[in-house]
Amino acid sequence: MIRRRAPLKRSSALKRSTKPIPRKRAKPRRVSVNRDPGYLAFLREEGVCGIALGFTGRSGKGHCDPAHGPLNGRASKGPDNGAVPLCRAHHDEQTRIGWPAFEQKYGFNREREAAAWYAAYLIWEEHTACQSG
Repeated sequence: MIRRRAPLKRSSALKRSTKPIPRKRAKPRRVSVNRDPGYLAFLREEGVCGIALGFTGRSGKGHCDPAHGPLNGRASKGPDNGAVPLCRAHHDEQTRIGWPAFEQKYGFNREREAAAWYAAYLIWEEHTACQSG
């Protein structure tokens, strides 16, 4: 075993430098997206596709998936109040071809439909709150 007579000297650029240490850049903040699980449950319960009204799934009652719009033009999922109910077939097609082509193909305005569905949900929620309270 080798014995050292003096402790190790640490020389680093930080000790010798008189310049301030550069700070790391802060990560960009994530965009806060409003989530409303009650509204999504409302869309699933309604069982009506926004395109093909009256579509019924295996259970006899329609099965609908909430289809979200893009978030500020990005490919991520937008807020829940911008979702519309679509049957599984139409939701898969919308995901495959994108919103602009889907809206053009069916003459569907997602923003107008989402606003109407969310307004109906708010009325329904107010009505159920009045009955229970």
